[in-house]
Amino acid sequence: MTGLPGGLATDALRDDLRRWTGRPALTVDAVDCAPLPHRISAPTTRALTRVRVTANDGTGTQELRLVAKELQAARHGLPPEMPDDVRAHLDAVIPWRLEADVLTSGVDALMPPGLRTPDVVALHEQDGDRITLWMADADPLGTPWTPADTVRAAAGLGRLAARRIGTTTAPIPGGDFLTGYRDEQLGAWAVPWLLDDATWAHPLFRLPEVAVLREEVCGLARRVADIHARLAPLPLLPAHGDPTPMNLLRPRSRPGEFVLIDWGMTGPAPAGFDLLPLLFGRAESGIGPADEVPALLEAAVPAYAEGLAAEGVELPVGELAAGVLTAALLRYPCTTMPLSLMTEPVTDGAVARARERAAFVRMVLDLEHTA
Repeated sequence: MTGLPGGLATDALRDDLRRWTGRPALTVDAVDCAPLPHRISAPTTRALTRVRVTANDGTGTQELRLVAKELQAARHGLPPEMPDDVRAHLDAVIPWRLEADVLTSGVDALMPPGLRTPDVVALHEQDGDRITLWMADADPLGTPWTPADTVRAAAGLGRLAARRIGTTTAPIPGGDFLTGYRDEQLGAWAVPWLLDDATWAHPLFRLPEVAVLREEVCGLARRVADIHARLAPLPLLPAHGDPTPMNLLRPRSRPGEFVLIDWGMTGPAPAGFDLLPLLFGRAESGIGPADEVPALLEAAVPAYAEGLAAEGVELPVGELAAGVLTAALLRYPCTTMPLSLMTEPVTDGAVARARERAAFVRMVLDLEHTA
């Protein structure tokens, strides 16, 4: 009964569960904690823990399943070798508590049919800019993600974006996600590195599958500002920011709906932006083939447009499709190149990841040629 996430006392957890379940006589008999099998990449996430509580309210023993997500200011999770000025800048601009604030803001009331937020059990603040967010475990299915899931999710995300118009979230550098991405991830990092001859002398960049991309990727890097300008006609809409299939859980008890988790990147973005992580996310992370994306685009873009229209926001499918492809060119090729692997030893694993990334970049570049 010790070592609960965030240092929470068992009595405090008991009180949270009493409030959440509406059972004032509930007692906690045992607690089992285990790390959630999930790759944590965000510096603002300290840990994810699955918590099973054996409880009793006088009518019998029951098991309550929870997930505890420990959030922290970015400075706690950034690499120790990062220069102090860069660390301070990122710590200032990354809204580390955004997910907790959004999930407790009433966004659940805006969710369209078939889409819901995780059920928040409790929120506990800690010293040093840390929070533990306690949520009900969605108990997701492990069955393969399907194209039908993608289309259904796209329609729901379109409806959600329209329903959230007028809501406010924490400010994003540049005003919206892709403007901040253009200036931070591209302008301050990926573009200068890609245009440096020394980058292409690295063993991973000398791999044939990577080296062959140099002319096109560098050409794209030089066009970042022009590509971003092509998004200006699209309206900015509230976006979840990262609705990959991995963040759209299909609960075992209600497999016809999605539980939309990981709200730490929510904010304004060009209409259709949420289709990028939905359609490209599996391939980008290496759990899906790159060649699945073009067919998914054909089906999901109209579904998203229909979702917008169902909530009173009309946007021609052709304009939306063009915007999604433009956003993909801005979001993926330059930063997906194996730049982040250059600080690692050149192992067989690093080579395999570099080749995988090159295949993904090739697919995205080809979308521009076929549009």
